[in-house]
Amino acid sequence: MSGSLGLLLFSSPVQHRTAETVVTLAEAASRSGRRVTIFLLADGVHCTSRAFLEAPEEGVVHRFARLPADVAVVNCATCARFRGLSDDSLIPNARNGTLEDLAELLRSADRFLAFTGET
Repeated sequence: MSGSLGLLLFSSPVQHRTAETVVTLAEAASRSGRRVTIFLLADGVHCTSRAFLEAPEEGVVHRFARLPADVAVVNCATCARFRGLSDDSLIPNARNGTLEDLAELLRSADRFLAFTGET
């Protein structure tokens, strides 16, 4: 299977299980040959915080950090800055992007799913 999948995540890694669902879906889609991009907004940007890697238990941020190299992990830079996440405070495979990155993802993805944390 080929194509691309865009995933939008609003939920923090500690308030909802939604972040775990997004990681599991990204892993499965990547294994099936899809290009995957996860775009994080609002508290979802905390899923890329290097500080969560210091926690004694392995949580969802550890899973984000271990995503395959072909899965792009992009934060809304404005949301990240508002929450104190600079480029240096992110897990290695994540970057701060722009809403232009989100617009391009919406334009180019074959499939797009938004996870708002209301589940």
